[in-house]
Amino acid sequence: MTVLREDGFEQFLKRQVGSMNGVLIHGSDSAAVASFGRHVVRAIVGAGGEAERYDASILKEGAGRIHDEFYSLSLLGDRRVLWIDDVGDANLKILIDIITSTQSANFVFLSSDTLSKTSKLRTACEEAPKFGALALYEEGIEAVRTRLETLISRAGLKWDGGAEELFLEIVGTDRSVVTQECEKLTLYCLGQKMITSADVLAVCGDTASSNSDSLIDSMLIGDLESVDRMLGNLDGDTGGQRMILSSAISHLVRLQELRSIMDGGANVDAAVRGARPPIFFKRQSAVVSQLRKFEGGELMSMQQSLAAATFQMRKNADLGDAITSRALLSLARLARSKSTDFRS
Repeated sequence: MTVLREDGFEQFLKRQVGSMNGVLIHGSDSAAVASFGRHVVRAIVGAGGEAERYDASILKEGAGRIHDEFYSLSLLGDRRVLWIDDVGDANLKILIDIITSTQSANFVFLSSDTLSKTSKLRTACEEAPKFGALALYEEGIEAVRTRLETLISRAGLKWDGGAEELFLEIVGTDRSVVTQECEKLTLYCLGQKMITSADVLAVCGDTASSNSDSLIDSMLIGDLESVDRMLGNLDGDTGGQRMILSSAISHLVRLQELRSIMDGGANVDAAVRGARPPIFFKRQSAVVSQLRKFEGGELMSMQQSLAAATFQMRKNADLGDAITSRALLSLARLARSKSTDFRS
């Protein structure tokens, strides 16, 4: 029985994963699930190796195809990693022989959205002798701080002054982005005792412009051309498309929270300045403009539209390009049609 915990996952990769046939990682944060999946791949095939990636549609071909892939070991003895996205209870019948197998074979990594404790797929993976399951739960700000502290302590470092607050202001709280940027930061500070604000700016200062913020902001000002161009860079990248939709929903939720503060009597500038966690100063003017343009009901409607697109992506991953493009360009058209002279 292998029920994995996030805080023990590194030890699992070092000591146990080599003797396993597979692992299921599930959670609503698809970017975090993918990040953990990449760590699994590196543990099995090395830093330069790659997984053979499929979505759950491969399972519709029947048990024969995936079973052949699972048992087809290289003549040299090297193990392959078969990465299958978007699995669920409906796929258990085809996967059950692989999950319960005790014969050494290739490694199967299964990713999924959050599975409940009553999920038959989750239970099967947790109870199988050579399979495991890890549930990733959404993190609050304190959990993010705790994980950051663990990461920098492991490197023999401490935060200096307001360096941690600046890091969170620039990077945000997305699990995979935080981990990636913290790893870069600790490597940069190797040999020091403290991480300073200057170190954070040197390593992470351009993060805001390199992630999804520019696409989301372009959508909310109605810049159809920029949205279309940036979406083109995500063609075929189902994981990236899901992350964009998730980030856009999170941003709209935050706007709605700030809008509620404004509806309670605060002006837009005060609401943005007082936001916790803080909004990166380079982005504050964009957020102010968005709050002036959209009311709470509109923000809720936009969230629902993107949530519907996310649901469609889970059911039809092969249509990811079309679903993501239609959802974001539709909201960009809405933003373009709105007057920007709304006053709070």
